[in-house]
Amino acid sequence: MSTFPGTVPELPGIGIDRFDQPVRDRATLFFLSHCHVDHMQGLPDAAPLPGPLYVSPHTAVIVGLRHPQHTLVPVPVREQLNLTVRPPAGPAYELCVRTVPAEHCPGSVMFYFETKTVRLLYTGDFRLSSASLTAIARYRVRPTIVYLDSTFLDRRYAYFPPRQASMDRIVELCSRWLSHDRRNVVALWPPASYGSEELFCQLASRLHQRIHVYAAQREPYNHFAVLDDVFTDDAAGARIHACRGKTLQHGVACRAAKPEEKHFDFVMTIRPTARRWCNLRPGEPFWQQSGSGNLWYVCYSSHASSTELVEFLRSLQPDVRDIRFSVVADELDRAGKETLLCELLEPAGNELVPPGEEPQRLHCLPLGAFKVKAKLKPSKESDSEPEGDHVEDDELHRRPMKMARRTGSD
Repeated sequence: MSTFPGTVPELPGIGIDRFDQPVRDRATLFFLSHCHVDHMQGLPDAAPLPGPLYVSPHTAVIVGLRHPQHTLVPVPVREQLNLTVRPPAGPAYELCVRTVPAEHCPGSVMFYFETKTVRLLYTGDFRLSSASLTAIARYRVRPTIVYLDSTFLDRRYAYFPPRQASMDRIVELCSRWLSHDRRNVVALWPPASYGSEELFCQLASRLHQRIHVYAAQREPYNHFAVLDDVFTDDAAGARIHACRGKTLQHGVACRAAKPEEKHFDFVMTIRPTARRWCNLRPGEPFWQQSGSGNLWYVCYSSHASSTELVEFLRSLQPDVRDIRFSVVADELDRAGKETLLCELLEPAGNELVPPGEEPQRLHCLPLGAFKVKAKLKPSKESDSEPEGDHVEDDELHRRPMKMARRTGSD
């Protein structure tokens, strides 16, 4: 969960991924990297932001539906903005802003800020593909300061399988289960209520099965043509369900069983998750069946592993000198991440320090297919359900006849 405070000392007058009153009091321009609730604190407030909110075109659709009170400025990926920042206190200055694909979820972006004296990259949450990592150099992104998604900056999370491999495994599990018995259904329990659209698309196209979601979930998707054939409102007929990730004793909440039926016998639940997969190594199985019944866990991460984080930072060298963590649990966690990152970067970093100088200490502070189809209409729907991959759910899933809810933030 993001612990970024929302403001940057070097860039007064801007607020990023936090929109509560303390940030509003200090900012006149605002930026949102993606639509996960831990990056949107204060955005649901009834009062509009005291300045424009810069977002990707995809994010503009979601925010425009949920929070129409704000003035949105969609910024296409890699487009450069030249802005004048007028902080509530202090002199005005010129700011150049570019967005860089973050590949955390559809529409997620990094923000690259430049002034006459500052070059700063705010990553938000991210997990870049190899192609995107290579393209960073072409974008001329050369920050000296990086606010880093440090969610999995931990020795235990050195490796995650590629997302395509994870999706292939989920498709295989679903295919095998659905073909075994015509009564069988699948309940998907994604790590967040928004952000698994690529997985849904692959399930629908490869298995020729539409996925059931509630009407409120589906509303934002109606504005993206690529999702037209992915979802259905038919709870009784659908064989794959992603209805807010809720289950009833291994069943699906939208399909109440008749008294004489053991509905849960025909339901397989799949939980894509990353947090539980400590010390996973390449070549090892990244899927596991739970002993509690027809529940499968599949390693699926939309955050970079610690190895991927180091690779990303090395791609930005020799410019980067100041790395600040955006996800820190406490002071002990901060110190551990700082030490680990110094160790991991050391082989490629020592030559960057001029002879006779001490290495600089790290400073830490607490997808393109989606096109808008139609004009937006304001929606009262607000997704207040916590989103995340930070708390495991075995106990929640085992509670008989209780609604299992996701906790944590992504």
